[in-house]
Amino acid sequence: MSTMKTGNDIKILVTDSGLGGLSVLNDILKKLKCESPYENVELIFADALFDANSGYNKLSTLQEKVDIFNVALFGMEKFFKPDIIFIACNTLSVLYEHTHFSKETKTQVVGIVNFGVDLIFSKLSKTSDANVIIFATETTVNSSAHKQELVKKGILEERIFTKACPQLQSFIERNPNGLETKMLIEKYSTEILKEISNTANLFISLNCTHYGYSLNLWEDVFESKRIKLRGILDPNNQMATVLFSDKILKTKKPNINIQIVSKVEMANDNKNAMIQLFKIEAPELSEAIENYIFKPDLF
Repeated sequence: MSTMKTGNDIKILVTDSGLGGLSVLNDILKKLKCESPYENVELIFADALFDANSGYNKLSTLQEKVDIFNVALFGMEKFFKPDIIFIACNTLSVLYEHTHFSKETKTQVVGIVNFGVDLIFSKLSKTSDANVIIFATETTVNSSAHKQELVKKGILEERIFTKACPQLQSFIERNPNGLETKMLIEKYSTEILKEISNTANLFISLNCTHYGYSLNLWEDVFESKRIKLRGILDPNNQMATVLFSDKILKTKKPNINIQIVSKVEMANDNKNAMIQLFKIEAPELSEAIENYIFKPDLF
C-alpha cells in the first residue's frame, strides 16, 4: 500500500454504487474529527451509480460492469483530483483490478475487499471450529474474491459459505428497518443455513456496505432461529485506518468540508432514509446528503 500524502491538506474521495459507502465516509469523518493528521480535509462522496433504474449487478456481463466503472473512475479523478480514492463497495472493488484505470492512475486507490478478508481471517484463525457466512451482492459472490483470499491464507474452503442477496441493497437503501428488508434477510439467511450442518460456532460477514445499516435486523433474524452468532463482521469501519498510516497526529480540530455528488438524481425515499440515519450521529453529513450535488456529466 502506498504511503499516505504528507502535508496539511488532503482531498479524500469515497465512491460506491449507491449510498452504502456513506457508512465508510461517516466512519472516516468520525475518526478525523477525533484526531486528524491533516488540518484541512475535503471529504467527497461520489456515487458511481450510472442509471437510477439500473445498477452494476443488473448488467449481464463482467465486461459491461468493468467498462462503466472504468469510465466513472476516470471521470471522478478528472473532476475532483483526489489524493486518495476509497472504493467503499465490494462489488466495485472486485471490478477495479480489471479496469484500465487501475493500470494508469497515479492516485492511491483503496478497495474494501482486503479489509473484509483480513477481518474474517482474524476471527477464523483464532477459532479453528468456526465457520463463516459471507453475505454479499451477486457480483461479489460470483468473483469468489473473499473465499479465494481466505483459502490462500490457510482457511479451509469448507469453513466458508457464501450467499448472494439480490436486491437486498436496494431495499436497505430505501428503508434499512423496513418489513421487506427484513423479509429478504430472513429469506437469504434461511436458504444458506440449509447448507450448514454445524451452526454452533458461526460468524456472519456483511460484505456489502449497505448491509450494516440493517444490523439490528440481521441480529433479530438469527436470534429468531435460535442461533447464537460468534459475531457479525462488518469491514466498513476498517478502511479509515489507512489515513493514519505513517503519519503523526497533529490536530484534534481539522477543518472538514463535505460534498455528496451523484450522476443520477437520488430517489426521495433513499435520500430521506440516509438523512435520518445520520441526523443525530453526524448532522453535517446529513445536511450534505440533503444538499447533494446532482451532476449528470460526472462521468
